[in-house]
Amino acid sequence: MGLTVVSTFFPLPPDRGDPVRVLMMLRAISRIRPFTLAVVRRPDTTDDQVARLRAMLPEVEVRDYPATPYRLDRLGPLGRYPEAMADGLPPWVRSRYSQPLHDDLRSRDGAGIAIGEAAAVYFRGTRLRWHWDKANVLAGSTRGDIAEAEDLAHQLRARYLAGISTRFESRALSRCATVSVTSAQESARLAEHHGRTADFTLPSCVPVPVGHVPRPQERHLVWLSSFAYRSNLSGLRHFLDRGWPALRRAGFRLTLVGSGLTDRVQASLAPVDGLDVRGYLEDLRPVLAEARAAVVPVWSGAGVKLKTLTLLAHSVPVFTTPVGAEGVPETAAVRLADTPEALAAEILRASAAELDTMAAAGSVLIGDQFSEDRFAERLIGALAVHGYLDVSGTASRGGQ
Repeated sequence: MGLTVVSTFFPLPPDRGDPVRVLMMLRAISRIRPFTLAVVRRPDTTDDQVARLRAMLPEVEVRDYPATPYRLDRLGPLGRYPEAMADGLPPWVRSRYSQPLHDDLRSRDGAGIAIGEAAAVYFRGTRLRWHWDKANVLAGSTRGDIAEAEDLAHQLRARYLAGISTRFESRALSRCATVSVTSAQESARLAEHHGRTADFTLPSCVPVPVGHVPRPQERHLVWLSSFAYRSNLSGLRHFLDRGWPALRRAGFRLTLVGSGLTDRVQASLAPVDGLDVRGYLEDLRPVLAEARAAVVPVWSGAGVKLKTLTLLAHSVPVFTTPVGAEGVPETAAVRLADTPEALAAEILRASAAELDTMAAAGSVLIGDQFSEDRFAERLIGALAVHGYLDVSGTASRGGQ
């Protein structure tokens, strides 16, 4: 039986949660059997990156496709939104859609694995038996955006996106054979909003950093997220307004690291005292080695947060909200608070000995439950149970 894996997010560089999960899934499945990967390029994907991906997955047939431009792109949002609505797609899904990729899938048989929400656009009109791996339940996460809307215009936009995203998700669920989510909370949301039970839960995991030696500096904090995601940036601003002043008065510094930093966002952060705005770093080890602790101030979103796991993997204690710790078992490595002020108070309250204990606990947690090997074991086992992979006679390949 042929196996086709589809991703609408090119996994290189692994500069945010989506490509990290995609790349981990591709590596795990390639340990068991060859497959065809159909992947949509990002606007800035280079031929060198495509060649690099092929070298990383030598037994995988990588087929890369450009996204199909909007027919009314010249009109900006006035053209893109109506076109996406006419196609029954959220605009962000339409922006990642490739017509040539869809046409190629129509001629394929066997099993299909769709990674991420947008990949479900390819279920319609194909003969593949689809498994859908979901990073989050759109019906839940988009409703949270409505509550966080800053004004009427943003609220209307959020309501539109929530409605069209929920309808898209509902139709896609009716077309896939099986579905996985990242946490027990997400499984409950899937049942609440769509009346469907997840076939299995697959928490996101992170690579264990090689050669990482922590050298934490006192009163040095780090924030690690994508600046491009509204929930991340909104949470950061909320924390800077209400939690950061007390920490700054106590002599703390805060380094901001992540992809998607624009000149406009950087300029808006410049007046805040005590910040070091770095943007995207290909190698996180040097900056995370210096961090005494991390703050993950998010009050909306769903699923396991790759940023939280990445920080723990680098032995950085994490202070976050219940949203930021979703899917992470209760551990000494993480402390929770509901408000920016309470987050700041928890950081101020933590002694050096307590921070050392948190750092050690984080490293142990990742090694035991959220490593790449543990992720591969869960994924391959679940896909085999549901008939997408045959794991008999694959012991030699499993060691690659």
